[in-house]
Amino acid sequence: MLTFIVIVYTVVAFIGIYLFSKLFSATPPKFIVGIIHGSLGLFGIACLIFYVSFSKGDSPAVSVLLFVSALFIGGGMLAAKMTKKKFPLWIALLHAAFAATGIYYLISFWLN
Repeated sequence: MLTFIVIVYTVVAFIGIYLFSKLFSATPPKFIVGIIHGSLGLFGIACLIFYVSFSKGDSPAVSVLLFVSALFIGGGMLAAKMTKKKFPLWIALLHAAFAATGIYYLISFWLN
């Protein structure tokens, strides 16, 4: 189960890198790519919470907290995009930092 969650978050990370690179280009990404990114991330959080709920011993609870924080920041970016407002670039950087740290803790837990 944990291997599946790591694979899901690897896919989410690659989509996120694509979206982040599009912030600096003249052509904006398709809206559906952001929806897929967020939906897969939310699915990963659900799977991770399910895993933490039924695991005995150590669990990647820090990753869950970091991913939920990234979820809230990403939800704010989605709300800004849907209302046709611009959000500052530092918010996207903060979202990426929380998510990357969560992935780091998840992979280090998975490897141990």
